[in-house]
Amino acid sequence: MSNNYQSLVNKVKKYCSIDGLSRYEEAVVDELKKSVDSKSMNYERDGLGSIIFSQNNKPSTGPIIQIAAHMDEVGFIVQDITDKGQLILSMIGGIWPLTVIGTKAVVYNAKGQKYEGVFGHTSIHILEIEKRNKVPELKDLYVDLGFNSKKEVQDNFIEVGSRVCLSGDFFQMNNDYVVAKAMDNRAGVAVLEEVMQRVQNKKLNNQVYFVGTVQEEVGTRGAKTSIQKIKPNIAIALDTCASHDTHQAIKGIQELGKGAALRIKDMGTLMDPKLIDYLMKIAKECNIPVYKYVAQGGGTDAAELQYGNGGVATITISLPQRYLHSPLGVCHLKDLKAAADLLEQLLLKLDEAEFNKYIKYN
Repeated sequence: MSNNYQSLVNKVKKYCSIDGLSRYEEAVVDELKKSVDSKSMNYERDGLGSIIFSQNNKPSTGPIIQIAAHMDEVGFIVQDITDKGQLILSMIGGIWPLTVIGTKAVVYNAKGQKYEGVFGHTSIHILEIEKRNKVPELKDLYVDLGFNSKKEVQDNFIEVGSRVCLSGDFFQMNNDYVVAKAMDNRAGVAVLEEVMQRVQNKKLNNQVYFVGTVQEEVGTRGAKTSIQKIKPNIAIALDTCASHDTHQAIKGIQELGKGAALRIKDMGTLMDPKLIDYLMKIAKECNIPVYKYVAQGGGTDAAELQYGNGGVATITISLPQRYLHSPLGVCHLKDLKAAADLLEQLLLKLDEAEFNKYIKYN
């Protein structure tokens, strides 16, 4: 691994080890607070819980930029408890049940205590033949914590609404691949922190706000509330996207190790063409690996960011990822670094004149 990547490796490992289900992102917030120099940066919260960082000495003029990375991850909450003490689940975000069956489940009780169990299934030896070739559905999924009754579960303060998180340990593979739970979107949070640290003590000619948004996985809700407070001229969603470089994946442009991917279109947003061109211009000037793509599914915080303050020049900068919304996701350090480099250069270069020349609608 190149020494250029060590800072990002440390950050990815740190953030992916945190459990931060949608609506329960506070542990990620706490880690972000620790990451910045309080003499250089301050923060505020919006009413939904997103955290907003800005420079203490930011100028009072210049374009206002919001860079948003969502902090939450997919998972489950307890919907019911069986008489045998097994937990019936309600899904938070989109999860293909097949990807979690047989893996470790992490459950938090009403006191915040952690319990480890298994996403259960019927062993193939006693599974009816007609079910063996059927894809499991959410109704087939449950968590086994080793309790023997509903009362035993409740005596341990596990109840309806208790959080159930996916589990997967961080590790590195060959050729600068990193693997972890919650890579969507803790990879983006890691890049957000990296860029904050790079520019926190630099004099910029723009007003930048770094935002960790909440509840993206359940409807881009934190993007909607945070942009109401900031009222930016430019908004950037920093998020992972599906990679197409695995066996039997549908054909697509995104793959690991090519650099940062600039999203042109998805189900919720047509990205701003002027902003796309400006970022491509910076990438070419600074020799940063960047390419364009059209998403074949999904959306990001950009779907809400674009509607701020009468309309905002908006784009998603994507970090290609394999195996999204499963216990282990894979990203490439080259792509994370390219995104950080591109954002850093944007903040160093963009001033009022550049904004008026290249991005503003006149």
